[in-house]
Amino acid sequence: MIQYYLDLEKQVKSIKERRLSQGQIQKLYSTAFYISLSIRSPGKTWHLYLGRGGGYEGVWLHEAPPPKELRRKDNFLEYLRRHLSSCSYLDVDLDPSDRILKLTYQKFAMEQALLFFWKGRKLYFLHHFKDSPDAPAKILLSWGGKAFVAPEESTDLYELFDDLGRHREKVHELSSPKVPQMDELLQEELKASELKAYNSKPSFLQRKKENIEDDLRKSRQWQKLQSILDQGRDLDGVYELKVDDQKIKFEGDLNPFERRNLLFQKIKKLKRGEGILTQRLQTVDELIQGTASEPKVTSTVPIIKPVWGEEKAAAKAPQRSQSEEYRIIRLETCHIGVGNSSQGNDQLRNKWASKEDFWIHLDGLKSAHAIIKPLGQAIPTPEIINVGASIVAHFSHFNDDWIPIIYTQVKNLKGVTGAAGMVTYKKEKHLRCPRVNLDHLLQGLT
Repeated sequence: MIQYYLDLEKQVKSIKERRLSQGQIQKLYSTAFYISLSIRSPGKTWHLYLGRGGGYEGVWLHEAPPPKELRRKDNFLEYLRRHLSSCSYLDVDLDPSDRILKLTYQKFAMEQALLFFWKGRKLYFLHHFKDSPDAPAKILLSWGGKAFVAPEESTDLYELFDDLGRHREKVHELSSPKVPQMDELLQEELKASELKAYNSKPSFLQRKKENIEDDLRKSRQWQKLQSILDQGRDLDGVYELKVDDQKIKFEGDLNPFERRNLLFQKIKKLKRGEGILTQRLQTVDELIQGTASEPKVTSTVPIIKPVWGEEKAAAKAPQRSQSEEYRIIRLETCHIGVGNSSQGNDQLRNKWASKEDFWIHLDGLKSAHAIIKPLGQAIPTPEIINVGASIVAHFSHFNDDWIPIIYTQVKNLKGVTGAAGMVTYKKEKHLRCPRVNLDHLLQGLT
Protein backbone atom coordinates (compact mmCIF):
# COMPACT_ATOMS: atom_id res chain seq x y z
CA MET A 1 0.00 0.00 0.00
CA ILE A 2 1.43 3.35 -1.09
CA GLN A 3 0.10 6.53 0.49
CA TYR A 4 0.30 9.58 -1.76
CA TYR A 5 0.96 13.00 -0.28
CA LEU A 6 -2.73 13.82 0.27
CA ASP A 7 -3.21 10.41 1.93
CA LEU A 8 -0.31 11.11 4.30
CA GLU A 9 -1.77 14.52 5.05
CA LYS A 10 -5.06 12.96 6.15
CA GLN A 11 -3.30 10.28 8.21
CA VAL A 12 -1.16 12.84 10.03
CA LYS A 13 -4.22 14.97 10.77
CA SER A 14 -6.03 11.93 12.21
CA ILE A 15 -3.03 11.04 14.40
CA LYS A 16 -2.79 14.59 15.73
CA GLU A 17 -6.47 14.47 16.71
CA ARG A 18 -5.71 11.56 19.07
CA ARG A 19 -3.59 13.92 21.20
CA LEU A 20 -0.80 11.45 21.90
CA SER A 21 1.69 14.17 22.89
CA GLN A 22 3.78 13.23 25.96
CA GLY A 23 2.71 9.61 25.66
CA GLN A 24 5.52 7.16 26.34
CA ILE A 25 7.06 5.09 23.55
CA GLN A 26 7.14 1.67 25.20
CA LYS A 27 7.78 -1.16 22.75
CA LEU A 28 8.90 -1.30 19.15
CA TYR A 29 8.10 -4.13 16.78
CA SER A 30 8.76 -4.86 13.13
CA THR A 31 7.33 -7.02 10.39
CA ALA A 32 8.82 -7.55 6.95
CA PHE A 33 6.82 -4.55 5.72
CA TYR A 34 6.22 -2.23 8.70
CA ILE A 35 7.78 -0.71 11.82
CA SER A 36 5.44 -0.36 14.83
CA LEU A 37 5.83 1.94 17.87
CA SER A 38 3.56 1.38 20.87
CA ILE A 39 2.68 4.72 22.49
CA ARG A 40 1.04 4.71 25.92
CA SER A 41 -1.27 7.70 26.27
CA PRO A 42 -3.63 8.29 29.22
CA GLY A 43 -6.01 5.33 29.34
CA LYS A 44 -4.99 3.71 26.05
CA THR A 45 -2.05 2.29 24.11
CA TRP A 46 -1.84 3.11 20.41
CA HIS A 47 0.45 1.58 17.81
CA LEU A 48 2.01 3.85 15.19
CA TYR A 49 2.95 1.96 12.01
CA LEU A 50 5.45 3.17 9.41
CA GLY A 51 5.96 1.51 6.02
CA ARG A 52 9.44 0.13 5.32
CA GLY A 53 9.37 1.09 1.62
CA GLY A 54 9.25 -1.22 -1.37
CA GLY A 55 5.58 -0.47 -2.01
CA TYR A 56 4.69 -0.26 1.71
CA GLU A 57 4.82 3.47 2.25
CA GLY A 58 2.92 5.63 4.70
CA VAL A 59 1.81 5.95 8.32
CA TRP A 60 -1.10 4.37 10.20
CA LEU A 61 -2.45 4.43 13.75
CA HIS A 62 -3.80 1.11 15.00
CA GLU A 63 -5.07 -0.34 18.28
CA ALA A 64 -3.03 -3.57 18.23
CA PRO A 65 0.61 -4.59 17.77
CA PRO A 66 1.60 -6.79 14.84
CA PRO A 67 0.81 -10.53 15.27
CA LYS A 68 3.63 -12.57 16.77
CA GLU A 69 3.83 -14.66 13.60
CA LEU A 70 4.88 -11.59 11.59
CA ARG A 71 7.40 -10.06 14.00
CA ARG A 72 10.93 -9.82 12.65
CA LYS A 73 14.24 -8.33 13.78
CA ASP A 74 16.94 -6.46 11.89
CA ASN A 75 19.50 -3.70 12.49
CA PHE A 76 16.97 -0.98 11.73
CA LEU A 77 14.61 -2.19 14.46
CA GLU A 78 17.46 -2.49 16.98
CA TYR A 79 18.63 1.04 16.13
CA LEU A 80 15.15 2.45 16.70
CA ARG A 81 14.77 0.52 19.97
CA ARG A 82 18.07 1.88 21.26
CA HIS A 83 17.10 5.48 20.58
CA LEU A 84 13.31 5.57 21.10
CA SER A 85 12.47 3.10 23.88
CA SER A 86 11.03 4.81 26.99
CA CYS A 87 11.15 8.26 25.36
CA SER A 88 8.26 10.72 25.33
CA TYR A 89 6.41 10.96 22.03
CA LEU A 90 5.80 14.58 21.00
CA ASP A 91 4.29 14.80 17.52
CA VAL A 92 4.28 13.82 13.85
CA ASP A 93 4.45 16.39 11.05
CA LEU A 94 4.56 16.29 7.27
CA ASP A 95 6.94 18.25 5.03
CA PRO A 96 4.88 20.83 3.09
CA SER A 97 6.69 19.86 -0.11
CA ASP A 98 7.12 16.06 -0.23
CA ARG A 99 6.42 12.71 1.43
CA ILE A 100 8.72 13.24 4.42
CA LEU A 101 7.28 12.37 7.83
CA LYS A 102 8.90 13.93 10.90
CA LEU A 103 8.53 12.09 14.22
CA THR A 104 9.62 14.23 17.20
CA TYR A 105 10.26 12.83 20.65
CA GLN A 106 11.89 13.92 23.89
CA LYS A 107 15.06 12.41 25.32
CA PHE A 108 17.57 13.93 27.77
CA ALA A 109 15.10 16.85 28.13
CA MET A 110 15.75 17.73 24.47
CA GLU A 111 13.52 17.53 21.41
CA GLN A 112 14.95 15.01 18.95
CA ALA A 113 13.63 13.89 15.59
CA LEU A 114 13.47 11.02 13.10
CA LEU A 115 12.47 11.83 9.54
CA PHE A 116 11.28 9.20 7.03
CA PHE A 117 11.30 9.87 3.27
CA TRP A 118 9.60 7.50 0.82
CA LYS A 119 11.14 8.05 -2.61
CA GLY A 120 11.42 5.74 -5.64
CA ARG A 121 9.99 2.76 -3.68
CA LYS A 122 12.78 3.15 -1.10
CA LEU A 123 12.83 4.44 2.47
CA TYR A 124 15.50 6.92 3.54
CA PHE A 125 15.73 8.25 7.07
CA LEU A 126 17.40 11.13 8.93
CA HIS A 127 18.05 11.18 12.67
CA HIS A 128 18.71 14.35 14.70
CA PHE A 129 19.73 13.17 18.18
CA LYS A 130 22.03 13.21 21.21
CA ASP A 131 23.96 10.18 22.51
CA SER A 132 23.99 11.54 26.08
CA PRO A 133 22.77 14.65 27.95
CA ASP A 134 26.12 16.45 27.63
CA ALA A 135 27.02 15.28 24.13
CA PRO A 136 26.62 17.57 21.11
CA ALA A 137 23.61 17.09 18.86
CA LYS A 138 24.32 14.91 15.82
CA ILE A 139 22.71 14.24 12.46
CA LEU A 140 22.69 10.83 10.78
CA LEU A 141 21.75 10.61 7.11
CA SER A 142 21.00 6.98 6.32
CA TRP A 143 22.32 7.46 2.78
CA GLY A 144 25.38 9.44 3.84
CA GLY A 145 27.39 7.19 6.19
CA LYS A 146 28.42 8.14 9.71
CA ALA A 147 26.67 10.68 11.95
CA PHE A 148 28.20 14.17 12.17
CA VAL A 149 27.94 16.95 14.72
CA ALA A 150 25.00 19.20 13.88
CA PRO A 151 25.88 22.80 12.96
CA GLU A 152 25.25 25.42 15.63
CA GLU A 153 23.02 27.46 13.36
CA SER A 154 19.46 26.23 12.94
CA THR A 155 19.02 23.73 10.12
CA ASP A 156 15.91 22.93 8.08
CA LEU A 157 16.03 19.13 8.36
CA TYR A 158 13.65 18.69 5.42
CA GLU A 159 16.11 20.45 3.10
CA LEU A 160 18.77 17.82 3.81
CA PHE A 161 16.72 15.50 1.58
CA ASP A 162 17.13 17.82 -1.43
CA ASP A 163 20.01 15.72 -2.81
CA LEU A 164 17.67 12.74 -3.02
CA GLY A 165 15.28 14.58 -5.31
CA ARG A 166 12.91 16.10 -2.76
CA HIS A 167 10.20 18.02 -4.60
CA ARG A 168 9.94 21.74 -4.01
CA GLU A 169 6.48 22.16 -5.55
CA LYS A 170 3.66 22.43 -3.05
CA VAL A 171 0.92 21.34 -5.48
CA HIS A 172 -0.33 17.86 -4.61
CA GLU A 173 -3.15 16.26 -6.57
CA LEU A 174 -2.84 12.46 -6.16
CA SER A 175 -4.72 10.54 -3.49
CA SER A 176 -6.08 7.03 -3.04
CA PRO A 177 -9.82 6.30 -3.29
CA LYS A 178 -9.52 4.54 0.07
CA VAL A 179 -6.61 4.05 2.48
CA PRO A 180 -6.83 0.50 3.88
CA GLN A 181 -6.86 0.05 7.66
CA MET A 182 -3.83 -1.53 9.27
CA ASP A 183 -5.67 -4.70 10.31
CA GLU A 184 -6.44 -5.33 6.60
CA LEU A 185 -2.81 -4.77 5.65
CA LEU A 186 -1.56 -7.12 8.37
CA GLN A 187 -3.94 -9.82 7.15
CA GLU A 188 -2.56 -9.36 3.64
CA GLU A 189 0.97 -9.75 4.98
CA LEU A 190 -0.06 -12.93 6.80
CA LYS A 191 -1.39 -14.37 3.55
CA ALA A 192 1.81 -13.43 1.70
CA SER A 193 4.17 -14.64 4.41
CA GLU A 194 4.28 -18.38 3.67
CA LEU A 195 4.40 -19.10 7.39
CA LYS A 196 6.80 -21.84 8.35
CA ALA A 197 6.42 -23.87 11.54
CA TYR A 198 9.38 -25.20 13.51
CA ASN A 199 9.92 -26.68 16.95
CA SER A 200 12.32 -25.29 19.53
CA LYS A 201 15.61 -27.13 19.41
CA PRO A 202 16.34 -29.25 22.55
CA SER A 203 19.87 -27.83 22.68
CA PHE A 204 18.47 -24.32 22.95
CA LEU A 205 16.09 -25.34 25.73
CA GLN A 206 18.87 -27.14 27.56
CA ARG A 207 21.07 -24.03 27.49
CA LYS A 208 18.16 -21.98 28.70
CA LYS A 209 17.59 -24.40 31.59
CA GLU A 210 21.25 -24.25 32.59
CA ASN A 211 21.19 -20.44 32.64
CA ILE A 212 18.05 -20.39 34.79
CA GLU A 213 19.52 -22.93 37.21
CA ASP A 214 22.66 -20.80 37.62
CA ASP A 215 20.58 -17.66 38.27
CA LEU A 216 18.43 -19.64 40.70
CA ARG A 217 21.53 -20.80 42.60
CA LYS A 218 22.61 -17.19 43.04
CA SER A 219 19.12 -16.08 44.13
CA ARG A 220 19.02 -18.73 46.89
CA GLN A 221 22.06 -17.14 48.48
CA TRP A 222 19.59 -14.89 50.26
CA GLN A 223 19.50 -17.54 52.97
CA LYS A 224 23.13 -16.84 53.97
CA LEU A 225 22.43 -13.10 53.99
CA GLN A 226 19.38 -13.74 56.16
CA SER A 227 21.52 -15.61 58.69
CA ILE A 228 23.71 -12.50 59.07
CA LEU A 229 20.60 -10.49 59.97
CA ASP A 230 19.28 -13.17 62.32
CA GLN A 231 22.60 -13.41 64.16
CA GLY A 232 22.70 -9.63 64.65
CA ARG A 233 26.18 -9.36 63.14
CA ASP A 234 27.82 -5.96 63.64
CA LEU A 235 28.10 -4.22 60.25
CA ASP A 236 29.71 -0.98 61.49
CA GLY A 237 32.95 -0.20 59.69
CA VAL A 238 32.16 -2.64 56.86
CA TYR A 239 32.46 -0.99 53.45
CA GLU A 240 31.67 -4.06 51.31
CA LEU A 241 29.92 -7.24 52.43
CA LYS A 242 30.57 -10.22 50.13
CA VAL A 243 28.75 -13.55 50.46
CA ASP A 244 29.37 -15.99 47.59
CA ASP A 245 28.23 -14.10 44.45
CA GLN A 246 26.45 -11.34 46.35
CA LYS A 247 28.03 -7.97 47.11
CA ILE A 248 26.63 -5.09 49.12
CA LYS A 249 28.45 -1.75 49.41
CA PHE A 250 27.74 0.46 52.39
CA GLU A 251 28.64 3.83 50.89
CA GLY A 252 28.44 7.04 52.86
CA ASP A 253 27.98 7.68 56.54
CA LEU A 254 25.27 5.09 57.35
CA ASN A 255 23.96 4.32 60.80
CA PRO A 256 23.42 0.67 61.92
CA PHE A 257 19.71 0.76 61.02
CA GLU A 258 20.43 1.99 57.45
CA ARG A 259 23.06 -0.73 56.97
CA ARG A 260 20.65 -3.46 58.10
CA ASN A 261 17.94 -2.00 55.82
CA LEU A 262 20.24 -2.23 52.78
CA LEU A 263 20.88 -5.87 53.62
CA PHE A 264 17.16 -6.50 54.07
CA GLN A 265 16.32 -4.93 50.67
CA LYS A 266 18.91 -7.16 48.98
CA ILE A 267 17.39 -10.26 50.63
CA LYS A 268 13.91 -9.20 49.55
CA LYS A 269 15.03 -8.76 45.93
CA LEU A 270 16.73 -12.17 45.82
CA LYS A 271 13.69 -13.93 47.31
CA ARG A 272 11.42 -12.36 44.71
CA GLY A 273 13.81 -13.46 41.96
CA GLU A 274 13.85 -17.01 43.35
CA GLY A 275 10.09 -17.28 42.91
CA ILE A 276 10.16 -16.02 39.32
CA LEU A 277 13.07 -18.25 38.33
CA THR A 278 11.48 -21.32 39.90
CA GLN A 279 8.40 -20.82 37.71
CA ARG A 280 10.56 -20.34 34.61
CA LEU A 281 12.51 -23.50 35.34
CA GLN A 282 9.28 -25.48 35.63
CA THR A 283 8.08 -24.14 32.25
CA VAL A 284 11.35 -25.06 30.54
CA ASP A 285 11.26 -28.57 32.03
CA GLU A 286 7.77 -29.04 30.61
CA LEU A 287 8.95 -27.89 27.16
CA ILE A 288 11.89 -30.30 27.24
CA GLN A 289 9.64 -33.20 28.24
CA GLY A 290 7.21 -32.28 25.46
CA THR A 291 4.19 -31.72 27.73
CA ALA A 292 3.89 -28.06 26.76
CA SER A 293 5.64 -28.08 23.41
CA GLU A 294 4.05 -25.94 20.70
CA PRO A 295 5.52 -25.28 17.27
CA LYS A 296 6.57 -21.70 16.66
CA VAL A 297 5.58 -19.97 13.44
CA THR A 298 7.58 -17.39 11.54
CA SER A 299 7.34 -15.53 8.24
CA THR A 300 9.74 -16.35 5.42
CA VAL A 301 9.15 -13.18 3.38
CA PRO A 302 12.37 -11.12 2.95
CA ILE A 303 12.41 -8.10 5.22
CA ILE A 304 12.41 -4.72 3.45
CA LYS A 305 15.39 -2.65 4.56
CA PRO A 306 15.82 1.12 4.38
CA VAL A 307 18.64 2.68 2.40
CA TRP A 308 21.34 2.79 5.04
CA GLY A 309 25.12 2.51 5.24
CA GLU A 310 26.28 -0.22 2.89
CA GLU A 311 23.36 0.51 0.55
CA LYS A 312 24.27 4.16 0.10
CA ALA A 313 25.84 3.47 -3.31
CA ALA A 314 22.35 2.61 -4.57
CA ALA A 315 21.05 5.90 -3.22
CA LYS A 316 23.02 8.24 -5.42
CA ALA A 317 21.40 11.60 -5.96
CA PRO A 318 19.84 12.34 -9.33
CA GLN A 319 22.25 13.76 -11.86
CA ARG A 320 22.30 17.53 -11.68
CA SER A 321 23.40 20.08 -14.18
CA GLN A 322 27.13 20.70 -13.99
CA SER A 323 26.67 24.44 -14.62
CA GLU A 324 28.12 26.68 -11.97
CA GLU A 325 25.58 27.66 -9.32
CA TYR A 326 27.44 30.62 -7.88
CA ARG A 327 28.15 34.22 -8.89
CA ILE A 328 31.20 36.44 -8.66
CA ILE A 329 31.38 40.15 -7.82
CA ARG A 330 34.67 41.59 -9.08
CA LEU A 331 36.13 44.56 -7.19
CA GLU A 332 39.49 46.27 -7.52
CA THR A 333 40.96 44.86 -4.31
CA CYS A 334 39.14 41.50 -4.17
CA HIS A 335 36.64 39.17 -5.75
CA ILE A 336 33.61 38.02 -3.73
CA GLY A 337 31.77 34.82 -4.63
CA VAL A 338 28.29 33.91 -3.41
CA GLY A 339 26.40 30.62 -3.80
CA ASN A 340 22.96 30.47 -5.45
CA SER A 341 22.01 27.15 -3.77
CA SER A 342 23.31 24.44 -1.46
CA GLN A 343 25.16 22.88 -4.40
CA GLY A 344 26.43 26.31 -5.40
CA ASN A 345 27.87 26.84 -1.92
CA ASP A 346 29.82 23.59 -2.31
CA GLN A 347 30.98 24.51 -5.81
CA LEU A 348 32.09 27.93 -4.59
CA ARG A 349 34.17 26.37 -1.82
CA ASN A 350 35.57 23.41 -3.76
CA LYS A 351 36.10 24.83 -7.25
CA TRP A 352 36.62 28.58 -6.90
CA ALA A 353 38.05 29.28 -3.45
CA SER A 354 41.57 28.68 -2.22
CA LYS A 355 42.50 27.67 1.33
CA GLU A 356 43.63 31.18 2.27
CA ASP A 357 40.39 32.87 1.20
CA PHE A 358 37.76 33.97 3.76
CA TRP A 359 34.30 32.42 4.18
CA ILE A 360 31.32 34.40 5.57
CA HIS A 361 27.95 33.17 6.89
CA LEU A 362 25.16 34.71 8.96
CA ASP A 363 25.73 33.98 12.65
CA GLY A 364 23.17 31.49 13.99
CA LEU A 365 20.92 31.75 10.93
CA LYS A 366 20.50 29.89 7.68
CA SER A 367 22.10 31.87 4.88
CA ALA A 368 23.96 31.95 1.60
CA HIS A 369 27.72 31.39 1.73
CA ALA A 370 30.14 34.07 0.51
CA ILE A 371 33.88 33.85 0.01
CA ILE A 372 36.25 36.81 -0.18
CA LYS A 373 39.32 36.33 -2.39
CA PRO A 374 41.73 39.21 -1.61
CA LEU A 375 43.90 40.50 -4.46
CA GLY A 376 47.42 41.50 -3.52
CA GLN A 377 46.85 41.35 0.25
CA ALA A 378 46.55 38.58 2.80
CA ILE A 379 43.69 39.88 4.97
CA PRO A 380 40.55 41.71 3.82
CA THR A 381 40.02 45.17 5.25
CA PRO A 382 37.06 45.88 7.59
CA GLU A 383 35.39 47.71 4.70
CA ILE A 384 35.63 44.63 2.49
CA ILE A 385 34.25 42.40 5.26
CA ASN A 386 31.28 44.81 5.58
CA VAL A 387 30.68 44.41 1.83
CA GLY A 388 30.90 40.62 2.11
CA ALA A 389 28.47 40.62 5.05
CA SER A 390 26.03 42.80 3.09
CA ILE A 391 26.22 40.44 0.09
CA VAL A 392 25.42 37.46 2.36
CA ALA A 393 22.50 39.39 3.89
CA HIS A 394 21.18 40.42 0.45
CA PHE A 395 21.14 36.88 -0.95
CA SER A 396 19.74 35.49 2.32
CA HIS A 397 16.90 38.06 2.48
CA PHE A 398 18.17 39.38 5.82
CA ASN A 399 17.01 42.99 6.12
CA ASP A 400 18.42 44.43 9.37
CA ASP A 401 20.84 47.34 9.27
CA TRP A 402 23.36 45.48 11.41
CA ILE A 403 24.40 42.05 10.21
CA PRO A 404 25.69 39.33 12.59
CA ILE A 405 28.26 37.14 10.83
CA ILE A 406 30.82 34.44 11.44
CA TYR A 407 33.90 34.25 9.27
CA THR A 408 37.00 32.13 9.00
CA GLN A 409 39.45 30.99 6.37
CA VAL A 410 38.40 28.31 3.90
CA LYS A 411 41.09 25.96 5.23
CA ASN A 412 39.14 25.84 8.52
CA LEU A 413 36.01 24.45 6.81
CA LYS A 414 35.04 20.83 6.32
CA GLY A 415 32.12 19.69 4.17
CA VAL A 416 29.57 17.25 5.54
CA THR A 417 29.20 14.03 3.52
CA GLY A 418 25.71 13.63 2.09
CA ALA A 419 24.55 17.14 3.08
CA ALA A 420 25.01 19.65 0.27
CA GLY A 421 26.02 23.12 1.40
CA MET A 422 26.62 22.11 5.00
CA VAL A 423 30.02 22.63 6.65
CA THR A 424 31.65 22.40 10.02
CA TYR A 425 34.15 25.09 10.96
CA LYS A 426 36.75 26.13 13.52
CA LYS A 427 38.76 29.23 14.49
CA GLU A 428 35.76 31.36 13.55
CA LYS A 429 35.28 35.01 14.54
CA HIS A 430 31.97 36.72 15.29
CA LEU A 431 31.20 40.26 14.12
CA ARG A 432 28.30 42.70 13.69
CA CYS A 433 28.74 44.60 10.45
CA PRO A 434 26.91 47.70 9.21
CA ARG A 435 24.92 47.25 6.03
CA VAL A 436 26.48 48.63 2.83
CA ASN A 437 24.57 49.85 -0.23
CA LEU A 438 25.16 47.27 -2.96
CA ASP A 439 23.32 48.83 -5.90
CA HIS A 440 26.50 49.74 -7.76
CA LEU A 441 28.10 46.35 -7.03
CA LEU A 442 25.33 43.96 -8.05
CA GLN A 443 25.64 45.17 -11.62
CA GLY A 444 29.06 43.51 -11.68
CA LEU A 445 27.78 39.98 -11.23
CA THR A 446 29.14 37.39 -13.68
